Amino acid sequence: MRVYVPVNIKRAVVLLALLLAGCGDPIKQSDATPWTPPTATPSGPLWTGKVDVTRETGALAAPGFNALIDAEKPNWAQSPDGTVTELLNLGRGFDGPVDIYLLREGADGKNPVLTVTLTKLGDDSIRAIRYRIALRRGDDGRFRFVEGKRTQRCQNGRGHQDFSTDICS
Repeated sequence: MRVYVPVNIKRAVVLLALLLAGCGDPIKQSDATPWTPPTATPSGPLWTGKVDVTRETGALAAPGFNALIDAEKPNWAQSPDGTVTELLNLGRGFDGPVDIYLLREGADGKNPVLTVTLTKLGDDSIRAIRYRIALRRGDDGRFRFVEGKRTQRCQNGRGHQDFSTDICS
């Protein structure tokens, strides 16, 4: 016995299969590329502070970061990548094989925005962390921190599956 399936249903099933196959894991943004922070020893003084995160909003603060750039004029602040590497302390290395993806928006301009996504963190509750960092190029050609936000995506079964400031369980 042969079962007749209308063409519209066949098309819908094929379209759904294609969409699901192309979705993959939405951790990596579509235009982001795998990235390795600059490995050369940055010249100039390093920032010894750390980014403060407001838990409820994910807003970032970087006390003393821009003051260091203004006073010392470090070479690492001459590129958006170097500035974000220093701001987020990405040159420190990680415990395990962390994958980093970088999305640059307006990176050649005066006000670039960089989104850094860290995956494979080895954390049983957090699957990925995403930082969205806005920079501004000063008259001296060096980049300064303007604002940023930290969000996270939980491991399956440990909370939300979107990037959010909500806590993972």
